[in-house]
Amino acid sequence: MILGTTPADRADRAMLVSTVEAAVDRIDPADGRSERVDRDGPFDRDLWALLSGEVGIGALAVPEDRGGLGASFADVAAVLAVLGAELSRVPYLSAVVATAALTDAPASAVADDHLGRIAAGRTIVTTVVPTADTDVDFRADGTGDTVVLTGTASFVVDALGADVVLVFASSPNGVTGLYAVAAEALSRAPMPTTDATRGLSTVTADRAPAVLVDPNASISRLRDRALVALACDSLGVARRTLDDAVGYAGSRVQFGRAVGGFQAVKHRLAEAAVALELAETAVAHAVWAVEAGSDHDLAEAAAIAAIVCGEAASRTTADNVQVHGGIGFTWEHTAHRYYRRALTNAVLWGSGDDHAQRLYELTADGQARVDPDTVPRPAVALSS
Repeated sequence: MILGTTPADRADRAMLVSTVEAAVDRIDPADGRSERVDRDGPFDRDLWALLSGEVGIGALAVPEDRGGLGASFADVAAVLAVLGAELSRVPYLSAVVATAALTDAPASAVADDHLGRIAAGRTIVTTVVPTADTDVDFRADGTGDTVVLTGTASFVVDALGADVVLVFASSPNGVTGLYAVAAEALSRAPMPTTDATRGLSTVTADRAPAVLVDPNASISRLRDRALVALACDSLGVARRTLDDAVGYAGSRVQFGRAVGGFQAVKHRLAEAAVALELAETAVAHAVWAVEAGSDHDLAEAAAIAAIVCGEAASRTTADNVQVHGGIGFTWEHTAHRYYRRALTNAVLWGSGDDHAQRLYELTADGQARVDPDTVPRPAVALSS
């Protein structure tokens, strides 16, 4: 199912997108961005202060009754795509995932306090996202206000700049819960990464004090929400790099004609455009699944979006490098930075093969649950 929107919704969303784009252009314009990435690293504090404080993008996904704006996930997805298109070095992906985890948790003073701070732009919260339901790397000991966590996890997004880290941990009786841990109580070591615009870290807890946020947290549901958010980021990357490639192909003249007129180039770009259309559709379906679908719908839509958007971003970023020719291979050009983001997105929280296997299992499970007596039979026998 594809998400439907009214003209008013689209107009409001376009205004939101324009506001975010203007904010990025004000603080982190495209000119000189590569130099700023190399100089300042994967976190632009000035841009985040503007986006989370004045623009208020952190409040979009937080329900109104818990201190936020209660916007639709379609609005959140649009912002994620814009920030992906700009390779913005802000912890919005982390904020969206953490908000999903805290919103699904039972209402409590701890959860509501974190949600309110995220909405106001006063706190950066990240989440250790397991790649499988059984992949819980932390152990919780103790009860009540004396719980401590022990364990290690890698590939944690935005951990270095976070104030709070949400962690899935199993208790001695085998129950998995979601815990909030002050980042200063954890050891956080930056990981060498392909993508310099997104920080990844190894997080270690050695009997770190923690607070239980959700005693019955669903790892699979949170991972699906995280995959949808990541797919939106990849969609933005694919859009921008295809636009860049088409623009360059139409203006670069070789042998007396624009290179976009050569068959090898235009066929490459046409195939990339098809991949982008598939990604647009996959994200639209995933947004619907987040807002109105069942957990099974969300799981299928998340797997599809992860596969399709990952492939689209990988294709368009590689094509962008190729279409730009020699200049596209230089460190000074931004093409390689988009290619690196696509490479990272394609394996963060699971590879394409992982998502394809899960989609197969979900489909097989769905077929197993169908009552054969309810399946319509053809009116006539099929000939052999």
